[in-house]
Amino acid sequence: MTGATSEPVTGMASEPVTAIAGEGAASTADQRFAGQIEQVGAAAEVLRGRRLDWRQLFGGLAHVTYAVSTEAGDHYVVKFLTQEMDDFGLMIPIDDLIANTVAAGESGVGARVVQALPEIPALVLEFIDGRTRADYIPRIGRAIRDLHAKAPPMRNATVIWKFLDDYLVLIDKHSLKCPPGILGWLPTVRRIQTALAVNALPPVPSNNDLLAKNVMDDGRIRIIDYDFSGMNDPMFDVGDLAMEGDYDPDQIRVACTAYFGVHDPVQYARASLFGIAAQYTWSLLFVGMDALLTDSPAEGFDYWQEASSRWDWTRAKLEDRSLESLIAAAGAGPQSR
Repeated sequence: MTGATSEPVTGMASEPVTAIAGEGAASTADQRFAGQIEQVGAAAEVLRGRRLDWRQLFGGLAHVTYAVSTEAGDHYVVKFLTQEMDDFGLMIPIDDLIANTVAAGESGVGARVVQALPEIPALVLEFIDGRTRADYIPRIGRAIRDLHAKAPPMRNATVIWKFLDDYLVLIDKHSLKCPPGILGWLPTVRRIQTALAVNALPPVPSNNDLLAKNVMDDGRIRIIDYDFSGMNDPMFDVGDLAMEGDYDPDQIRVACTAYFGVHDPVQYARASLFGIAAQYTWSLLFVGMDALLTDSPAEGFDYWQEASSRWDWTRAKLEDRSLESLIAAAGAGPQSR
């Protein structure tokens, strides 16, 4: 995993580990997580009794993550899980997140879980010495297929429509402000939902959050962060990847062809629509994160602006004349193909 780093937090893992005060968001996180850092240092078998350097990794929006180095030169990643994301139903339950991260690591596509510490809650993970990627579409498509085929079954089912329904309930319950016009397009999104159900594929172990920062390259493509993971239609991962990468139609075709080995026009249309459904739903996710999280995991990040910009992207797709042909193709019966 990569990212800009803060001043290191140093100390013996068998003693209290004190954050070094500095400037900016990183030092604030060090202060907020000083207790949890000490807990992890004492509880994790690979860290206990060793001198450790902790450096915050930036880029995650739901949790706070550190790279940890030992005096022997061993490297790990510690991910502190945000309980409020679970409490408000903004992601999958933490117990499922931990179990699914373990399953993905067993596939060789995800980072290996060195130790799970649900009581903190935190994960100690394999350190991947690689770079985040937004390109190499065929390789990413094949890595998604490997995750789907090689990971053990995940313990929960994840479908975008459940997240959508949950976020709509939160918006109503807490009277949350939304980007202008977004709820008026809900009937069109429901039409997409109906079309996607026609040619659904059997659920597979899925990441469901394939933004570029969750795709690493250390000589092979690795997929990290399983905050929204679960058994899902495989085309959701392909569509979410395409949406996060803002792929054009030809690039989506390349990703689908890499996944299946051949071009499948129905599943190409379904991947395209899943990308739209995902972006619509994640817009509402950021509405909830902006309003409900008391300690923002990404300090200084503008969650409201993220909600608005994602909605702008989605609205353009919903207004595009190609939408009707995608809906028709995705919902085509056998006689129409």
